Amino acid sequence: MRYMDLASKLGVTEGTVRNRMQRLTEQGALKVVRIIDQTKIGYRLNVWIGVRCRPGTFGRMADELARLHPIRYVGACTGTFDVIAEAIFLSESEMYAFLESDIPTIDGIISTESSMVLRMVKLGYEWELREEEYA
Repeated sequence: MRYMDLASKLGVTEGTVRNRMQRLTEQGALKVVRIIDQTKIGYRLNVWIGVRCRPGTFGRMADELARLHPIRYVGACTGTFDVIAEAIFLSESEMYAFLESDIPTIDGIISTESSMVLRMVKLGYEWELREEEYA
């Protein structure tokens, strides 16, 4: 969205929007990034991997998973899994090799459960503040 359009929506001047955006960027609260459509560059397999870890290791597990090339999201969590990760692959054989060879090298993993995304219904990076948050 252009600064002018955002200013109009918020009821402030374009300069105010520009200054706020610059401040948020400098503080690290806002990042402007390119978003790549993974399917257009060959990464057609999107897989979610749930990981159960030995007690006291899930922080380290999350860090180690985050360092692996196919992994693009990692979160330490509660519930069925201790860590949840999203990975993308070029092929089934690449995914198989990752699950068979790379994952077992991480000490502390008790088990994993993988789910392949068959159809992505929504992938959104847009996020709007509720009106009362910027009033």
